[in-house]
Amino acid sequence: MSTAATVIGYIALFFWSFQLLPQAIKNYRNSSSGGLSAGMVALWALWTPVFAAYGLYSNLAVPLLVQPNLFGFFATVCSVQCLYYTPDEKRRTLTAVQAVGLLVAALAFLGGLEAGLYYATLKASESSLTSVTWIVTLMGILPTVLIVAGFLPALYNIFHTSVVDGISQPFLLMDTLGGVLSIIALLLGDNVDLLNVGSYAAVAALDIGILILIHIYRCTGRAKPVPTAARVVTASDMVGVSPPQRPPSSPPV
Repeated sequence: MSTAATVIGYIALFFWSFQLLPQAIKNYRNSSSGGLSAGMVALWALWTPVFAAYGLYSNLAVPLLVQPNLFGFFATVCSVQCLYYTPDEKRRTLTAVQAVGLLVAALAFLGGLEAGLYYATLKASESSLTSVTWIVTLMGILPTVLIVAGFLPALYNIFHTSVVDGISQPFLLMDTLGGVLSIIALLLGDNVDLLNVGSYAAVAALDIGILILIHIYRCTGRAKPVPTAARVVTASDMVGVSPPQRPPSSPPV
C-alpha cells in the first residue's frame, strides 16, 4: 500500500473507530438511549465480525482492519445501553452488573465469530469446489447488507415517531467522513476490492440521508422531543460542574 493510502487509512481509523463514542457518552449523560434504535446498533455490532473477517481475507491495510473492531466495540456498548436504560429507572430489567456481564459476553461472542468466519472464508477460497467458493462472495456482500439493514430501524423511527434527537449528529458527521476517507484509502491501495468499497459507500450515503432528514424535520417543525423520563442534561453537566443551588427561601412571617 502506498504512503498516501496508509496515512489516509489511519485518519479514517480515527473517524470510523470513535464515531459512536459521542453517542455512547450522550446515552450515559442522559441516562437514556433516547430515540437511538437498538436494532440499528445491534446490526452494526453484528456487521463487525463479518466485515473484519472478510477484510482479513482480502488483506486490507492494518488501519482498515483495526477500524471495524473498534467500531464494533462501541456499537456493542450502545446496544447494551439501549437494553439497560429505560424511561423508568425503577422498571429496568438489567442491573449495572448484569449489563457489564452482557457486554463482556457479547464482545467474546463477536470475537469468536470473527475468527470462525475468517477461517471459514479462507478454507472456502482454497477449495476447488464451486459449491463452496460462493461463500467468499457472500462474505463480501453480507457486510453491506448488514450495515444498510442497520439504518432501516433508525429511518423507521424517524418516519414513525418524528423523533430525530436520538441519533448524535457528531456521530453521523464522523461516520460520513470516515467512510469517505476509507474509500479513498481503498482506491489508493494495491488491490481494490469493490465489495469492501460498497460497505463504506453505503454508510456514507445513508448518513448523509439521515442528516438531511433531521434538518428537514427541524426546519419544518415536525420534529418531536424524545419521549423519555430521563433528566435533561444542562451545559453544567457537560463540563462536570454542578449548577449553583438556590438558598432556601425564608418562610412567610
